[in-house]
Amino acid sequence: MAASSDPSSEFGLPEGYFAQVTHPADGTGRTFVADDFVEEISRADLDFSRKHATFEPKPFVRTFERALDKLLSAHGELGATIAQLERAADTSASDHRKKMARLKQTFGTVGSSFERLETQISEVSSNTIRIGEQLDTVAKEKERAEAIKELVEFYAELNEGNTRHLDALLEGGAEGMLKVAHTLRRLNTIVMDNEYSAPTDAAAKRQIEIYSENFEKSMLSTFVTAYRDGDVHSMGVAARALDAFNGGVSVVKAYINQHPFFLSSMVDQAHDSIAEASYQAMDGVSDIASRPPPPDRWLVQLYSDTRSVMFKDWAIISKVFPRPIDLMQQLLKRVFEQTIQAYLETLLSRAESQSKLAFLRVLATAHQETRRLVEDLQKFDAETITPAVMVLETARRSGNNPQGLLDMPGDAQTASAQFSRSRSKKNLARADNPGDPAAIDDDDELDDEDAARERLGEARSGVSSAVAIAALIGRSEGDNAGVGLLHGFLNRCCDDLFESYTAGGNYMSTEQAHLKDACRQILVPFARARTERQGTSRGKALLGMLEPAEFEGSISTQTMSMMLQVHAEAIARAIELESDVAAPESVSALTALFITTLGDNYVFPALEDVLESLQDLRQEPDVRTFDVVRAANIVVRLLQVHFQQTIVPFVGNGNYIYRDIVAEKNQLMSRVELNLNLIMNKFVGACKQWIGGLLGKQRKGDFRPAEDDFTAFEAGTQPCRQCTEFLRRVEQGCRQNLGPENQERVLAEVGSALHAMLMEHLRKFVVSVAGGLVLAKDVSRYREAIGAFGIAALSDKFAVLQDISNIFLVQPAALKSLLDEGPLSRLDRATLQAFVQMREDSRSSGLAKQFGA
Repeated sequence: MAASSDPSSEFGLPEGYFAQVTHPADGTGRTFVADDFVEEISRADLDFSRKHATFEPKPFVRTFERALDKLLSAHGELGATIAQLERAADTSASDHRKKMARLKQTFGTVGSSFERLETQISEVSSNTIRIGEQLDTVAKEKERAEAIKELVEFYAELNEGNTRHLDALLEGGAEGMLKVAHTLRRLNTIVMDNEYSAPTDAAAKRQIEIYSENFEKSMLSTFVTAYRDGDVHSMGVAARALDAFNGGVSVVKAYINQHPFFLSSMVDQAHDSIAEASYQAMDGVSDIASRPPPPDRWLVQLYSDTRSVMFKDWAIISKVFPRPIDLMQQLLKRVFEQTIQAYLETLLSRAESQSKLAFLRVLATAHQETRRLVEDLQKFDAETITPAVMVLETARRSGNNPQGLLDMPGDAQTASAQFSRSRSKKNLARADNPGDPAAIDDDDELDDEDAARERLGEARSGVSSAVAIAALIGRSEGDNAGVGLLHGFLNRCCDDLFESYTAGGNYMSTEQAHLKDACRQILVPFARARTERQGTSRGKALLGMLEPAEFEGSISTQTMSMMLQVHAEAIARAIELESDVAAPESVSALTALFITTLGDNYVFPALEDVLESLQDLRQEPDVRTFDVVRAANIVVRLLQVHFQQTIVPFVGNGNYIYRDIVAEKNQLMSRVELNLNLIMNKFVGACKQWIGGLLGKQRKGDFRPAEDDFTAFEAGTQPCRQCTEFLRRVEQGCRQNLGPENQERVLAEVGSALHAMLMEHLRKFVVSVAGGLVLAKDVSRYREAIGAFGIAALSDKFAVLQDISNIFLVQPAALKSLLDEGPLSRLDRATLQAFVQMREDSRSSGLAKQFGA
């Protein structure tokens, strides 16, 4: 078995040799090499030759002949096997092709059979449909013929003055009343279509008119009596009869005219007295500094009554009237156009006569409260009214009797509302999370929806639950899901109430006029203070303008906050009163007006006053100028915060409105920054001029004091004291009002200027030995004042200046060492020579000659 399965032994090779040798394409084992194969089969002969040290070719020849014979035999067997396999593969392929051909033919036969069957079914269906249509036409023609026959009989009886048949129908209950109503409506139509009929038909025409009038009066009387008694069933019977008779116009008018809301409402009082009392209750409505008042309390009460009436009346209207949506629309129209509009006109006219601000505030709060009422009614419509009306319409179109729905109990309405809400929530979830599987397939939600559908089907008697559910599903899955039938109507009612106040730019013109007046009123103290300063000198103008804390005559954060409050309130009203499309442009217009007023009437005049006060170089620069700079910076930051929080959310980003507002704001901020830079430059120049003036008051003998003048040794000179005090005030003003970068810039310029002036100033005075102490004291005070600036470069400069003051203190013999070895060695030699020559003993001690040219 091993030999047959492994041919290696037949060639005298090690067992498993051929199993280890595979084709190179297999990727495993080792590659077959002919030289290795020859070496393996002749290995025994080679070993024998090496052992005996002789080469005998015959053993090799016999070995190779035997191997060649076996290879030729294996080659023949392999060829026969391949030929046999090829024949078997050809036979299998031929059989497969034959089977596929037969299968294809079978499928073609089956397909043809199905097509013939489908054609026959279509022909049978078409015939069945035609038969059904013909039967339906015959049934309708039969019903029409019977109705015409019945009408002819009624017409003939009425022509003879006989009404017994109609009277009998009236006594037959609700069904009889409905039939009489339909009959009278058709008879009236016949009479109107045959206006020029024969004189013999005049009696019938007159009898039909009399009977119709009496029928309408009787039904209205029944309805009014049942309405007063609270008999919903009798109201429903009379309402359906009148709806069939004349479309329900008369019964709708009767219901509305008899409604207690219009008879016993709180608005039956004089509107003027109510509005006056309500207006007086709103304290501070015309005060721009006070917060906007709450909505009018009488209006709030009126809207509360309206909600209560609509919610309660729907339970009656849905049971009584065949088309309840029409009655709700007429009732709401009457409430908005008569009751609400009359009160609003009176209230707004009272507010308008008081002030623009009072009118705008009352208008905005009234609109806000009205929108809240409309939203509540729209929600009630979407959740309760529309589902019930859709069920009624679907039942009527499908031919079912809507009687069960007209008498629908409260639990059916509740089930309808719950079902509608469940569908609306599901649609909202799908809209918010379109890719969320949980929003599409929610088992809990489906269970709730199925439960609501089941309750709805069980609660509504007389109509198939499948019909009701189909109506609600079609409504909720449509484009108007979550929107009731009265949605647009209620929006129009709200818009009509305020159209005369907001349309045509009426509101915006009033709002812009108020914004101008309010800003002008806020800036009255500022304008008055400027006027009072016109007669004063420029030097005293700034002192009178800059009072401690919040001064009236310059920029004030309190004033700015009040102006921003007025502007924010105006924007809030614009968002409330304008449409979504017009609101961004209105916000832009109000913002542009506010920025212009802020800059032209407040910020720039105040900065111009400060610049004017700095023109008089004879006066000491008032360091409270920094207060104005700080206040202006705060104003700019407040404007930026106000812009981001109040304006940008309502105008968006990237549109032309946003770009225009940003350009207006940035222009104002750039102008303010330019003016502030100019003020600071002017202030630094004034400081330099003032310091130079103080140093110019230095006396010749200040540095040549008497030996017993101890005051000069302790306190220094008066110009030094004045300069250092002024520097401390400048430093404190910078610290309190400027940012770190501006502080360093201003203080560095002032300190550098002082250092340069002192370097020139000290070379003008002869200094005695005692005066050297005074000079060193002055320089020490300067150095201390400059050290408070916290600028390292200035401190180094004044440290060198302190070393220069030592020139006047050391002995002549030590002066050379001071100048050549210390920090003074880095200074220009000519500068040092100038200081040395100002020593009182420079000539007597030979210093002038030693350090001269």
